[in-house]
Amino acid sequence: MRTLDNNAADVIPIRLIISVVIIAVIMFLIMLASDNVRISLAEHQIEEECRQLQSTLATMTASGVARDVDSCDFAEGTNRVQTLDLPDSLVYLSFGGCPDSLGSDQYQSAITDDGASIFYRVQGGGTHVIWFPRNSYKFREGLLHGTTWTLNETAGSYIIHHGGATRLVFELVQKNHVNYILVHASDEIE
Repeated sequence: MRTLDNNAADVIPIRLIISVVIIAVIMFLIMLASDNVRISLAEHQIEEECRQLQSTLATMTASGVARDVDSCDFAEGTNRVQTLDLPDSLVYLSFGGCPDSLGSDQYQSAITDDGASIFYRVQGGGTHVIWFPRNSYKFREGLLHGTTWTLNETAGSYIIHHGGATRLVFELVQKNHVNYILVHASDEIE
């Protein structure tokens, strides 16, 4: 005949608690990993968009004609219209400078390394930078003055703060015999 072991009844609640804790830890690790994957995919998406843009702009800067922004007589410079598909978790994408160099979330359009850079950050991620050769890439924000786009003297870099499809115009311009890439949204002129 079998005898009942009272110790087994004491072990069942302990095993249940341990099982619940293990399941909770596994669920937490899965959530943490999915956040890291989401951040990594968003950063990769932005980097791919920037690399495609870089190849487009390389042709423009190598063989394009720059418009003198100080003269009204010059025809439009060589330009490229590019549609960027940016993730919704975008904090900023900046052409020409780091808008949050102090890490204070108070964004400024200061120029970094003469504007030969693209800085970006997504929610939960760190700041990333893509450096370009200074002699051919000097991004500057465009300012509509009448019907002509000029360099925005009060600002420096062009900053995007939202995700989704963004259509930008990149125009090769010249000021004081120095070439710049003027950046502005295409919907501002239509």
